[in-house]
Amino acid sequence: MKRVIIIGGGFAGLAASVRLCDAGYSVTLLERRQQLGGRTFSFTDPVTGDTVDNGQHLLMKCYRETLDFFDRIGSRDDVVFQPQFRIDFRHAVDGAYTLRVPSFLPVPLNLLSGFLRFSAVHWTDIPPLRKIVAELHKDLDTRLTVDAWLKHCGQKPRMRRAFWDPLCIAALNQRPQNASARYLQAVLQEAFWGESDGMRLGYARTGLSGLFENRAREYISKRGGEVLCGKAVTSIVPDSSGVRIHTRSGDVIDTYMCIAAVPPLQLARMICAETFAELHHTLCQYEPSPIFSVNLWFDRAFMREPMCGLLGTTMEWVFNKPVLYGDHDRASEGFLTMVVSAAHHLLHMSNDDLIDMACRELHQVFPESRCAEVLHARVICEHAATCALPFSYAVPKTQTPHPRLFLAGDWTDTGLPPTIEGAVRSGYAAADAILLK
Repeated sequence: MKRVIIIGGGFAGLAASVRLCDAGYSVTLLERRQQLGGRTFSFTDPVTGDTVDNGQHLLMKCYRETLDFFDRIGSRDDVVFQPQFRIDFRHAVDGAYTLRVPSFLPVPLNLLSGFLRFSAVHWTDIPPLRKIVAELHKDLDTRLTVDAWLKHCGQKPRMRRAFWDPLCIAALNQRPQNASARYLQAVLQEAFWGESDGMRLGYARTGLSGLFENRAREYISKRGGEVLCGKAVTSIVPDSSGVRIHTRSGDVIDTYMCIAAVPPLQLARMICAETFAELHHTLCQYEPSPIFSVNLWFDRAFMREPMCGLLGTTMEWVFNKPVLYGDHDRASEGFLTMVVSAAHHLLHMSNDDLIDMACRELHQVFPESRCAEVLHARVICEHAATCALPFSYAVPKTQTPHPRLFLAGDWTDTGLPPTIEGAVRSGYAAADAILLK
């Protein structure tokens, strides 16, 4: 039986492991941390005992590979999807809006119906959407930004503020002036222009670790694979017969094939800059983009919606954790998570200032929160929640210059922005490349 080493226990590495185990390969997964999940995990807050995610993640019904992965490991039932696409918004001045896209109408009539009833925009903002539709299947210039594309498509400021800019920042974790229009185009093709239910949002009924960590580990182990946490890889050295892996603890592991499913800057430290000159140079150009989560525990519940988009504020989303979890995981009444993506502009702020700002803005959009007392607060910053290349660089593909070393991760060339779906898709692609050898 041929042995494959997979480095990295995030979604990409786990997806590759599951795929190869199903094909009868001997898999050993090495993860440097003591838990699986990579940049997607949860933990228990020591003060409240509640389950806290390191960052709130939403899924979409069009995440076909992700749902296949959940089906395989047995966690599909812990993901809940909306009966139809709906986002509730609160504006700091103008009040509440709801964007609702009916599921009984075909594309694009469902979108037209939804935006015509979306009171955050005027009916005159709707006709320019036809230009977006006309551009969906064009081969966009790799240097084209979302900002430039939306201007080219005639999208008006109201529609930008109420829909396009929030969608770009949430889906791509980049501001429109820095994000690639190709990635927003891909999101629209997958979610809004594919199957009619592809845009429906979903969320986990448990903390992120509870959703997949133990189940993926058990799935791999039952099929003869091995998951080793606390195994930090220091170098990857391919040769003519396979790949040799060195760990921080001094172990040397020889394997027939290897999948490196770690972030690009981490991988750059593992490979030889001379052997992989072009790849190494590209990996070093990736720029991280942070996401802040401000977790607030109030002495009472005042929010009814499971989630809400925020307009006219710095914080962009608020998630109602007791409603999201129900009785499936621990979340105290009054536990909310506020999120802001592409948050370079907040890195200079202290945790106390971030908490004060989050509470102040929450009072603006939910006036009833002014009567509630904050019992506890916790700020989480994922400094490298995602990463992206400058437009002048080609995104690395699965196959490296060495025939026995493959790449996986949401930062590789999946055709999608860095998402859970992109990570799972890359893991499956790396596994499939090995199966073809």
